[in-house]
Amino acid sequence: MLLAGCPKKTTPPPTPEPSQPPIAESPLPPSGVAPFEIGPIDARASDDGVHWLVDSSVRNTGTRASRDVKVWVEGLDDDGIQLAKTELFPTPQEIPPGGTARFTALLPHDPAIRTFHVEAIGR
Repeated sequence: MLLAGCPKKTTPPPTPEPSQPPIAESPLPPSGVAPFEIGPIDARASDDGVHWLVDSSVRNTGTRASRDVKVWVEGLDDDGIQLAKTELFPTPQEIPPGGTARFTALLPHDPAIRTFHVEAIGR
């Protein structure tokens, strides 16, 4: 049977998916290292004369609290040659902006050690 005059049924086109916003990337500035300042260094021989005791502090000069702070203390001779080295963690480990953490390093008492060099890093 043939029907005349009836329009042909068509399927409507699919509804387009909403377009996603474009993804934009922008470089982040380098994070750098946490800014620290080493306090005055007070070095003295232990009572038994076997070790150097090196007392000092680390001050957070940044704008955010720092953590995971590690300190290296080196004993140097007159020519700046490293004769002893130790690493340690000051207390407290989380240092607020403007705050300080104290430490005491223990190095062998080598009579050739004339000065000490201290470095600190953290996040």
